[in-house]
Amino acid sequence: MNRLLSAAWLTITVLSAFPASAANPESTNASQRLYAAGVPETGHLTLKTDNYTVPLDAASGWTMEKMLYRDYEFGLNNGHYGTVLRPKGEQWWGTGHKEGGREVVHRLQLFVDGTKTPITKTDETITGKQIRFIKESTIWKFKVRAEIILTDSEIYERTQMVAQADVDLDLLYYFMHCFPPTSTEWMALLPDGTIETGPLSHSKKMAVSKNTTWVAQFNPKQQLSSLCYTPRVIAGNQSASMIWDLDRYHKYYLRHNNGQSFKKGDQLDFTVIVKAIPDETGDWQATKKAAAELMKQFPAEKQNGEE
Repeated sequence: MNRLLSAAWLTITVLSAFPASAANPESTNASQRLYAAGVPETGHLTLKTDNYTVPLDAASGWTMEKMLYRDYEFGLNNGHYGTVLRPKGEQWWGTGHKEGGREVVHRLQLFVDGTKTPITKTDETITGKQIRFIKESTIWKFKVRAEIILTDSEIYERTQMVAQADVDLDLLYYFMHCFPPTSTEWMALLPDGTIETGPLSHSKKMAVSKNTTWVAQFNPKQQLSSLCYTPRVIAGNQSASMIWDLDRYHKYYLRHNNGQSFKKGDQLDFTVIVKAIPDETGDWQATKKAAAELMKQFPAEKQNGEE
């Protein structure tokens, strides 16, 4: 599924999924708006299943604000989630970043247990067994379609990007997640099938720093690990899977490139699946079992050109 792009969203006229009368917490003139008419620019929409709760922040480009598993905040609200990029010689674009320019949101869609559900206001909670949220936006010179599917068992994120012109980037972080600084170890499965581990000790450095199939962080106090699995390795020029080992968070980055050129029409399409794993004692057995189940549920995908 991840290798197929929907032609509809690439050519769609910019329309709002909100009715004209939709509540928008701030009062702005049309000339002051950044997002498409009717798309709220402030406020939150909280998605909730039995095990996971994810508030979405309108002001940060309708990206995740934090992640909760059974009311435990295993993804913190102290940094940005989603996709950010830095054009060559310029500053950051995407999510809540404003240094270079803002992500512009064009259209939102919401499906709850298979039923399309209008978003009539922010600051409410949407509950269900499967909640599917789709955002169409522009980050600099890329059209973006970001999808989140929340279930009782995992958080599925898929982001598709299409270059609207010939462009040069200095850096592209495809996915970002702010995990707690209380995790003490990491484990990673590499694309060649080998497993590596290492400490997290607030070193102020990037841990892992290589391409991976999945990465997990172990939090001994909660006896819980946070697993991020990519069915298709996010590979580009100097790509890497990295944990920023700081005092305030152990932020996990999936970097697509550290400088790369794109031609108009070039497409990127990657997925990450996030899962909180309880009853992890530190021997990694629960994490390995959960990772194997995810890999069976979402089989690994080959890179372009692979046999």
